[in-house]
Amino acid sequence: MDDTSLPSALQALRERAEQRRVVSASLPSNTSPEVQKLVQELQVHQIELQMQYEELLLAQAEVEASRAQYLDLYEFAPVGYCTIDAAGTLLQLNLRTAQLLGTVRQRLVGRRLLLFVDQEARAVFIAFLAKLWARPGERLTCELAMRQQDETPFFTQLEGVVTAANPDTRQPATGRLVLLDSTARHQAAASLAASEERFRATFQQSRDGMLLLDDHHFVDVNDAGVWMLRRADPRQVVGHHVAEFWPEHQPSGRRSVDVLTDCMVRARAEGWCRIEWMRHDSAGQPVWDEMSFNPVQVQGKSLIHGVWRDITERKRLQQAERDRQQQLAEAVLAAEESEKRRIAESLHNGLAQQLYAAKLSLGQLQSQQCRDDPGTFTLAHQKTSQLLAAAIVQTRTLSHELIPRTLLDFGLEAALQDICTDYSTAPLCMRCRIEGLPEALPAHLLLALYRMAQELANNIVKHAQATEASLRIAVADDTIELRAQDNGVGFRADLPAKPTGMGWQTLQDRVRLLNGTLELKSTPSISGTCVTIQLPVPA
Repeated sequence: MDDTSLPSALQALRERAEQRRVVSASLPSNTSPEVQKLVQELQVHQIELQMQYEELLLAQAEVEASRAQYLDLYEFAPVGYCTIDAAGTLLQLNLRTAQLLGTVRQRLVGRRLLLFVDQEARAVFIAFLAKLWARPGERLTCELAMRQQDETPFFTQLEGVVTAANPDTRQPATGRLVLLDSTARHQAAASLAASEERFRATFQQSRDGMLLLDDHHFVDVNDAGVWMLRRADPRQVVGHHVAEFWPEHQPSGRRSVDVLTDCMVRARAEGWCRIEWMRHDSAGQPVWDEMSFNPVQVQGKSLIHGVWRDITERKRLQQAERDRQQQLAEAVLAAEESEKRRIAESLHNGLAQQLYAAKLSLGQLQSQQCRDDPGTFTLAHQKTSQLLAAAIVQTRTLSHELIPRTLLDFGLEAALQDICTDYSTAPLCMRCRIEGLPEALPAHLLLALYRMAQELANNIVKHAQATEASLRIAVADDTIELRAQDNGVGFRADLPAKPTGMGWQTLQDRVRLLNGTLELKSTPSISGTCVTIQLPVPA
């Protein structure tokens, strides 16, 4: 090794040793060999002592540096370190331990660590200390709920070991503890547990069926889903394939598994998918289910979460509504055809016959008899004028029936009054009354009320044999009420309970189209008949 690589202190010692050698070499020539040897040995011992001293100084410096480094690591460590005795009294602790306990170190030394343990966890801590002292040298851990000086709660994980007593140094056995703040981890675990509990409660207590699928197999299902499948226990569902509970084919002809597979693929691609499909209950009756799926991650595995509800009743109502709409459409067409036939019959049997008779009468005016006899001509002319006047009146009547001019020109009250006037023929007296009718009602609603009142008045004249009758329209609570009442014969026991004619059917169809209600009350030979129609007022 080169001299320049030696420590400076050792290099200086060597230089001094060389100088001593020179001194010993310069002794008087007459110095005896024994003296020279003795001097040299003393000088060597001196040099060795100096070198040892220098080495001790170097070792002391290294020890001081190591101690300072250890103190730095100990004091400013991110975890708490402390030394305790068998009673749990704090003998020594670092700054992090003081921070965890929430007070300065000087106030903690000599106090028992048990005082900072939560009341409910103290039995656990006492048992931990007993086990720690019973197993010297063995590393043990436990987790405790603790409280700082100001009662702020926190959680810590303790890791401890007991060092055995040293009889030579008279040092007693002591416990070394490491305190790791686990509050964040404990809170995260508690939050996760609460979240899982909420999810489980939502999953289990939902009135809709809830399920988890893994490759078409049930992983989990809630009580509602078990009930919807008419099973007694979830174990009869979990682990089973979906195909066990749904028919092989849907009403559309597609395989049920294909329908489900397509929906699950779409759910994974788009995040959500919904299907409506059919199965059969235990009695073999069709049951319609609505299912919506979305992908979820459970313990690192991709599953399909489904929400499932029975929509059989909704399907039934939808079908009933479609049937009702179809019936209404057929009824409207039938009413239109009936009205066309009525108009055609009226034109053929009434107006056409009168016009034909007027034509024949006009032909008579050209006859020789009328030319020769002024009296005959005058009679034929008067007959022709009467026939044409009757045709004009019938044309006006038919036109009024098709388009009620009074309703268009003067409103519903005047049109209703005209109905009562027109249908008041001895011995019948019909009165009308309108209460609180809004000014701005839709034209279709006004026309519907007019036609309904017209049909009700016509039925009274044809069937009631009444002497008094009334038509009343009133508005209350966003509802228009049309009521027709008479003192006629009502319905006899040998007649159907309700009218079945085309006019009555058209009246019912009008009420249904307007989302209204119709109520008929009749008592034979006592109080006549009362028909009440209620229609919602448009917003």
